[in-house]
Amino acid sequence: MISRQDRSAEIETLIDEYGDDILRLCYIYTKDYSQAEDLFQEVFIKIYKSLDNFRQDSDIYTWITRIAINTCKDYLKSAWIKRNILFWDVKTEEKGTVETDVIKEIERDYILNAVLNLPEKYRVVIYLYYYKGFTTADMAQILKTKESTIRSRLMRAREILKSNLKEGLAYEE
Repeated sequence: MISRQDRSAEIETLIDEYGDDILRLCYIYTKDYSQAEDLFQEVFIKIYKSLDNFRQDSDIYTWITRIAINTCKDYLKSAWIKRNILFWDVKTEEKGTVETDVIKEIERDYILNAVLNLPEKYRVVIYLYYYKGFTTADMAQILKTKESTIRSRLMRAREILKSNLKEGLAYEE
């Protein structure tokens, strides 16, 4: 049994290490920053209460991510919530002219909107794979589904994105 002081210190460490990722993940599901912050707090309260139950069968980040996903899904199951969004940090790697910065921002927004318009099951796998760097095996464990299902969802998400992005470019020209 972990002492209250040790448990608090461990939670602080986990928040420092994984907090930004969990907040983003909550935002992916809710499309509402205030609600994502509330869910973030709920996730770490659950972790605080069940820290003794962590069996170390998997990486602690995988366990925390699973708790966050389950918390978000429980929230979305409520009758008055029916919306989702994807959020991630988009960093400019190099400074350019104002024009190139504006063009890059427009491109990021365009791609972000295309990803945001994906159904939840595709949006989540895109986020976990491309933005968090999880393998399909890790994602299968986190999402509690078969690895082949994850690969199929990634393939389908790519097809939808490719089609939607091509349609948008044709429309803009």
